Amino acid sequence: MRRITVPGDVFAALAAGAGGEHAGRFLAGAERSKHLLLVRNVVATAEQIGHERAWELAEAYDLLAGLHEDHPEAVERVLRHPPVGTWALRMMNVLPRKSGGGPLAFSYLPGMAMAAAVLAGATTALDLTASGGRVLLPSLGACRLATAHHRYTTRVTLRTGPEGGEVSGAGGVAYIPRSPELYAEGWSGVRRLSTEHGGRRFSVLLDDLDPYRLPEGWPAPRQRPAAIRQWQEHLHSAWSLLIEHHPGYADDVATCVTTFVPLHRPGGRTVSSTSRRAFGSFAASLPTDGRVLAALLSHEVQHGKLWALLDLVPLTVKEETPTLWYAPWRDDPRPIMALLQGAYAHLAVAAFWRVQRFVDRGEAALRAHTEYARWRQHTRDAIETLRTSGRLTHAGYDFVTAMAATIDGWRGDAVPPSAARRAEASSADHRRAWLRRNQR
Repeated sequence: MRRITVPGDVFAALAAGAGGEHAGRFLAGAERSKHLLLVRNVVATAEQIGHERAWELAEAYDLLAGLHEDHPEAVERVLRHPPVGTWALRMMNVLPRKSGGGPLAFSYLPGMAMAAAVLAGATTALDLTASGGRVLLPSLGACRLATAHHRYTTRVTLRTGPEGGEVSGAGGVAYIPRSPELYAEGWSGVRRLSTEHGGRRFSVLLDDLDPYRLPEGWPAPRQRPAAIRQWQEHLHSAWSLLIEHHPGYADDVATCVTTFVPLHRPGGRTVSSTSRRAFGSFAASLPTDGRVLAALLSHEVQHGKLWALLDLVPLTVKEETPTLWYAPWRDDPRPIMALLQGAYAHLAVAAFWRVQRFVDRGEAALRAHTEYARWRQHTRDAIETLRTSGRLTHAGYDFVTAMAATIDGWRGDAVPPSAARRAEASSADHRRAWLRRNQR
């Protein structure tokens, strides 16, 4: 497979802190190619080491390849599913040991093939291993045989056709509907959130089923209908806000986010995260409102864009013993890669509040001014640390220099004196606390 080269205009747009639809589509295409390469490597590695279950992976891959000839859109949809990257990378760690990974590890690719078959309405059949009678179809949902013992694995047959599919085995029969949101006995579908504003439609999966949906952290369990309604309401509000006032980030989100993964709310706090291994996934606890969700999306999509770019272009040099640096958004010292990721994400945070301070009213506007003043200064400081660190590649230095040009263009932005004082006090408090904690 040929090496993917980042076009100059895409690199420049990303380095400036934005991106846009063109850059987003390029990154999404590159990540799709990465997923395909990873899946091929999993199958090839299993065969090369003589793994006893290599045939299962090869059979599923052949089915997937055959479906791609007649139904490319169905296969592409499954292949782009964020957890596919997580699964494949984990398999590359498990396979050399010829053990571990569990039965689901080897049934994931067969599940991908059958998910594509369901989407295509193709008639096909495949045998696979079910754990506890449960069969996962990535991006669609999962079905469970009612009488299967939850502790045991069993061989089942999955058949698909124009009306969906069925799973049959010693534990009985379960059915797969033509569309994931439809009811079928034993079926749990991945729900979809959709919204539209100003003629722009946005739709994402809300994945609370896939075991590979979150490589790190604590994903929330199956969401109740009331929580789904809240997610839908907040998404509509957030999308409307992004379209009307933050159109650049609306473009980024539309092209780079395909899946929401609900998280627990530790201590009642709203948290969010993005994984390098799952491009397209946005993980967050249920936000308090649409404005919070819009801010989180603007922040996290930056991480996803930068991780995708880093798969193609190294921006930092490798260190045997990483030097640790002050990061204004963390209580602990961070290595250079984490500092770059944080600075890039907070460039978007500052950009969000730069606009939002004129959208909000009253006390909310003052808080927005304060957030802007705080993150503008913090991000500028972090960028300067990066530029003088000596830990950037040539491309990395060019990237950070463009980030600096963006934030330096905001130097003349006025903020209310009270907001400036609050921001300065908050910054000073954080640095003092950081020094007490880390310079003992």
